Amino acid sequence: MVRECNACCESSNLKRCSGCHKVWYCSVDCQKSHWVRHIFACKPRRPITTADHLALAVRNDDLPQDPQTCEDYGFNRAFTVENRCKLLGLYIGLIDPHRIGIPPKTINDWRVRGVLVEEIKAAFYKIPTESRGGYFPWFLQNQHILNPSAAGDSQLNDEGDAMVLRAWRFTGGAETDSPADIKARITSMPHDRQTCHVFYAILLSRWHPAPIDNLWIPFGFCACASEEEEMYLSKRYQVLITKCTFDEFCDAFSSARIPDLFRKNGIDVNVRYLADVLQDHNANKSVWDLKQFAVQTNEQNPEGRMANSVACDYGFMNCKKDAEVQALKKVYRTFFERHDVDPLALHDAAIRGNIFGYLGSLMKLNRKFERLMKNPYPLPLLE
Repeated sequence: MVRECNACCESSNLKRCSGCHKVWYCSVDCQKSHWVRHIFACKPRRPITTADHLALAVRNDDLPQDPQTCEDYGFNRAFTVENRCKLLGLYIGLIDPHRIGIPPKTINDWRVRGVLVEEIKAAFYKIPTESRGGYFPWFLQNQHILNPSAAGDSQLNDEGDAMVLRAWRFTGGAETDSPADIKARITSMPHDRQTCHVFYAILLSRWHPAPIDNLWIPFGFCACASEEEEMYLSKRYQVLITKCTFDEFCDAFSSARIPDLFRKNGIDVNVRYLADVLQDHNANKSVWDLKQFAVQTNEQNPEGRMANSVACDYGFMNCKKDAEVQALKKVYRTFFERHDVDPLALHDAAIRGNIFGYLGSLMKLNRKFERLMKNPYPLPLLE
């Protein structure tokens, strides 16, 4: 096999990567240049951080896909596609080695120490004004994206108002309606219709509900096996809302007929468990609530809120201290992170009172989980 540099494809003066011993480089410069990609396949001497995922997004000139990276670096708070792209442009100026060139390790350190905003400003202020580009002035007006506590009410409301207004006009609202009038009329809508309007606002911003959102289960995103599949489902919904009326969509949501609406409009949706989730958004299986709880980080859910059905069905009621809650949560999170798992089989195991037996057939479990995973099932038959 012909060896070549993993960065530039040169075939002479090659030296093997000392970390993984699997790839070759012709120079230190090539190795450093390619490290932003290779770190994910190598054996780095430090943990991979969300700043590394951010640096990869910068190199690809594409929005980051890793959910925690989006949370850590403000993309989840940049509500519109335009603002997310501007935020990416800011990071390109900051991280690109041909521009300011701040390494990911330093950016991670800034974030961990809580000084990300201040250090970004300091880095840009060190270069001439004419070299700072257009994204830095935008950032100075939108620092709340990285530091929500610094935002005034008007700053926070502007983004949300833009989303609501976009959805209002898309669903047939008048151009002349004021934000106050729009909010009042939305508030007076039936609950399901309000929910659909919020969902439209998210879709029209080219985004989708995340596990921390109340809409993640009702519209079936919990059925997706990965972030990529959630994005795929979001795009299917984005097509659907251009083909049906808002009234049709609301009626389908309220009557659990969204899969029928997709089919009626000739839209194929290949998400394995979607039909199960959408069959009744008011009474979904508790396994989907479990998944939502399990995949949330402690930062996203600091109070550890969970549905009562999750505590009862999946053993959290047996936990005597927080360490047991976290250990049990980690087991379930590990289960859901596997792409080959069947959430409905876990639900069935819970109803049979055999969670430990089922999960033990898929992964190695400490015997302590046998006590923690006990639940009241199967329920006794009534005579």
